[in-house]
Amino acid sequence: MLAQAQQAMAKAQSLDAELATERFEIDKGPIKCVFNGLGELQSIKIDPSVVDPDDMEMLEDLIVSSVRDGFAQATERRDAKVREIMPNVPGMDQLGL
Repeated sequence: MLAQAQQAMAKAQSLDAELATERFEIDKGPIKCVFNGLGELQSIKIDPSVVDPDDMEMLEDLIVSSVRDGFAQATERRDAKVREIMPNVPGMDQLGL
């Protein structure tokens, strides 16, 4: 059991480096974002047609929605990778992963 835990920890230590290289694209029509697997926003493109000074709330809502979705996808991917690394480590099910 100790060897299994040590092996899982070694894989987990390289997980952040692996996730940092992954990319997730979020396309909300006029708002396009790219996130890495750590949930960090890498780029955002905004179609100028949605930049209306009289309706900034719509643009703000699109940006918030895009960021929320990108972070959620990255979190789901990270959780799946953790489950792959540590499928049989005692107590993992209690961590909610």
